[in-house]
Amino acid sequence: MTALLFGSIGTIVETSELQHRAFNLAFEKHGLDWHWDRENYEEMLKVSGGVKRIEGYAARKGAEVDAKAIHATKTEIFLDLLKGGDVPIRPGVVDLLTHARDKGMKTGFVTGTEEATVEIVLGLLKDAGAPDFDVVTSRSLGLAEKPDPAIYRAALSRLVVDGKRVVVVEDNVDGVAAAKAAGLHVIGSPGAYAGPDDLAGADIVAEDLHAAGVDAVDRIADSAA
Repeated sequence: MTALLFGSIGTIVETSELQHRAFNLAFEKHGLDWHWDRENYEEMLKVSGGVKRIEGYAARKGAEVDAKAIHATKTEIFLDLLKGGDVPIRPGVVDLLTHARDKGMKTGFVTGTEEATVEIVLGLLKDAGAPDFDVVTSRSLGLAEKPDPAIYRAALSRLVVDGKRVVVVEDNVDGVAAAKAAGLHVIGSPGAYAGPDDLAGADIVAEDLHAAGVDAVDRIADSAA
């Protein structure tokens, strides 16, 4: 059996600016004079996991903060923005999921983000007419964050698939590293705040997710036939 996996919310919906705003608003709420401009935030996105980003920035500033508490505030703000905003599905996602289904492939949403965020994204996909995933993960599993491959290995176990027959879409360095460590084929799909060079570890990097994704899915599916 073959599978197509999406590895983060950013591979499905473009939320970079909402996330950026939420971090800065959270810093204000916690009385910090921090402000991440676009250049700062693009650099932060090279690290997967908001708590890690906050901890790394605090270390560089020589500041002691409760990174988990700040991130919890950021998540609350982000969810409010996500619920109240017009957040489109990234081009090609629904078509690619439908194509994978037509090829008889299993599908998954393999992310370590909060369950509430995952549920909102799943709702947006449903409204757009996308087929349901066979497996969905979230932070609630308590697994190590990417680049550790644990969450991918858990998804493969649930799907009962061979990693050599799996295509993953990822949008950040740690996600690509996690997928490769699990032995998976990776399409790097840079979002609004990333460039192709940020995903150099992927097998291919594609601005056009539909064309590249369909080609990769076809190759994997045909090789497994």
